[in-house]
Amino acid sequence: MNMLTDTPSTPHHDRGAALVVAVAFVLMIGTIMAGLTSMVTSGLDNRVALEELRDRQYAADGAIESAIATTRSAIDRGGVRCDDVTTTTAKANDVTVRVEQLVICDAAIGSTGLPVTQISSVFTACRDRGAACTDDDVIVRALVGFEVGDDGTVVHVPVHSWSVTR
Repeated sequence: MNMLTDTPSTPHHDRGAALVVAVAFVLMIGTIMAGLTSMVTSGLDNRVALEELRDRQYAADGAIESAIATTRSAIDRGGVRCDDVTTTTAKANDVTVRVEQLVICDAAIGSTGLPVTQISSVFTACRDRGAACTDDDVIVRALVGFEVGDDGTVVHVPVHSWSVTR
């Protein structure tokens, strides 16, 4: 009897076990890959939404900063009146922002302890849709004071509040 060519006479119960292990391994790897694919897709979708939100907020911030600088210059030239309401638009990050400004005049105690004229402005920024900003559309709202010195120029610009709402 040749030992190399003869088959064993007793059956092996392990026959086919490698196939079962291989199929289980492939299923496990497939499940892990499906989970990773889902997580990556979800992360990419979230990134796009967060990028749009960030661009909108940065554009609104920039538009209000520009409006503050313009207002300061206008006060220095004497071009701002109490209860003025103005609207400007600005575009940044492919977002057009509407900034509405309400001017409020008041007196405040200055850094020297003496009363000073303070012109405050409420700046409201929203995405420009050709109509006034509604409370639901507001991206950023800021209350900024412009303390005016004896010579009529702005000497101090305190930001009283800056709220990012969306």
